[in-house]
Amino acid sequence: MAIILSENDLKQLYQTPAAMDDLLNLIEDALKAHNRDEVAGQTRVETSLVDAKRKYRIMTAAVPGVGFGTRISALFRGARDAYFHLLFDNDSGDLLAIVAGRGLNVWRTGAPAGVGVRYLAPPNAKTLGLLGSGRQATGQLVAICRARPSLERVRIFSPTEAHRSAFASEMTRWLGIEVTAVNSAREALQDAAIVSVATSSRTSVLQTDWISPGALVVSITSGQLPHDLIAGSRVIVSWKDEVLGGEAPRQPYMAMIAAGTWSGDLIAGELGAVVLGRIPPRQRDGETVVFECVGMPLWDTTATAWAYRWARKNSIGTSFSLD
Repeated sequence: MAIILSENDLKQLYQTPAAMDDLLNLIEDALKAHNRDEVAGQTRVETSLVDAKRKYRIMTAAVPGVGFGTRISALFRGARDAYFHLLFDNDSGDLLAIVAGRGLNVWRTGAPAGVGVRYLAPPNAKTLGLLGSGRQATGQLVAICRARPSLERVRIFSPTEAHRSAFASEMTRWLGIEVTAVNSAREALQDAAIVSVATSSRTSVLQTDWISPGALVVSITSGQLPHDLIAGSRVIVSWKDEVLGGEAPRQPYMAMIAAGTWSGDLIAGELGAVVLGRIPPRQRDGETVVFECVGMPLWDTTATAWAYRWARKNSIGTSFSLD
């Protein structure tokens, strides 16, 4: 019988940093399946209500060993119960679960960045520079810390001093790693082997000379990186098709292509290809790597199955039938 999992049902899961370990492995396997052309039905569609400004996003993917999932999310404020996932059994087609999506989105977005750090960060990386102190920054930090347990310190900057200080204190207690709030983005990023950009800005939030040669820069939102950083770095992406042909142009790549200063052919490859050993993370020591971590429907299906399996194991959720 199918179950409903509410945000409250999943609260305990999201309070356990070690739970990220299983999701990291599942996402890694899903990325490998993607690059073996084993993921089916991976689709992203945006559709409107009568008011064309009120859109819904629908994302689907069938992932081997995981299931078939559909995510439905409102892209406007005010809609109630309008962010959820459906999970179906890949063999029988049976509905397994309806899962609340707001909290899950943080973990679903964080885990791929963690896999990126696992494979793309310099081997001796000890310091993370983090921009942002909101929900997505939390997911990035949990995933990166779990993916790279040798990490020793985190420097974090966001515009509001009280918010970044509270974030640093909370994360230090929760994750058991030294998280320090600093007074500028430059201070957060300088000498950091790993950089994670997790702000809500749609414009560049850093300068290239703040990035140490050989560092890994993880980007999860369009438009936050400067043109010259892209031009001088090895670019690895999660999903090339989405970077170059998604409904919303990914910046600064599309602007650079339009200006003739860059080409999609310069993308070194997808993260799944690195995981499979098909391409190296770097071609030379000291090469800076940008990981453009664009959203993939397979992340949603995989994260939903992760939450569903945890709930079943712990007898959590409300059963229902459509009969």
